[in-house]
Amino acid sequence: MVTQHEDTLAILVKNIDVNLHHHHAVQLVLSLDKPYKASLDHQTFESIQGFLIDSDIPHACQSANATVLVISIDATSTKGRLLKQHLSHRKFALIDKIFSAEAIDRFSTNYWRYCHDDSTEFDPLDLIHSLYDEQNKIGALDGRSLAAIEFINQNIGKTIQLTDIAQHVDLSESRLRHLFSEQIGIPITAYILWNRMKVALRAMLTPGVTLADAAHRANFSDHAHFTRTFKRMFGVSPSLLLKHGQFLQAFGL
Repeated sequence: MVTQHEDTLAILVKNIDVNLHHHHAVQLVLSLDKPYKASLDHQTFESIQGFLIDSDIPHACQSANATVLVISIDATSTKGRLLKQHLSHRKFALIDKIFSAEAIDRFSTNYWRYCHDDSTEFDPLDLIHSLYDEQNKIGALDGRSLAAIEFINQNIGKTIQLTDIAQHVDLSESRLRHLFSEQIGIPITAYILWNRMKVALRAMLTPGVTLADAAHRANFSDHAHFTRTFKRMFGVSPSLLLKHGQFLQAFGL
């Protein structure tokens, strides 16, 4: 199972078309070879190398034969909040508006070297790390938001009631909802669902774990419910992602 504080998942997908979907993570999607077609917030782009998209913005990709790196980052994390800052209140941005062509080419080259040379290191988050500098200052979250996030992470395999979180952080339910949405940019219930799906995703990409086991670990009522939720959040079925996807790494806060 995913550890309690992993906030980022990196998955490599090949030869897969992803239907229109939305989820509660901030996402960086980058082709490591060929450009692909994408729909971002209902705008169609025929040939792009990648994009950065905010939480809950609908998008779809037709990647044909492209090798695409998909990095999903919790909106509550420092990385997620940094990327939201670079979006500057936009819903999405094409990747060449965020990173230089040289940085993207270097990143892709490093990946292919890594594929052919076991001694070569590859950091899937290298592009994101390049955004950190003295000018990018991320303010601290309210202590009650942090306590709510911690409570959710510690209890994600169970049924989490909003009343329990509110009691834990000494707020009313309405005040908790408002504070969380104001600071994080997504509803607290959406954050809980994303974390459950992250547990399931991490589990299903672990050898020997069945889809039914993954659904159970994430506390979904049954496999059908899990599959419907997964398709709504990722645009493909769990079995199709397993067929075309390769889990690279999970990263901690």
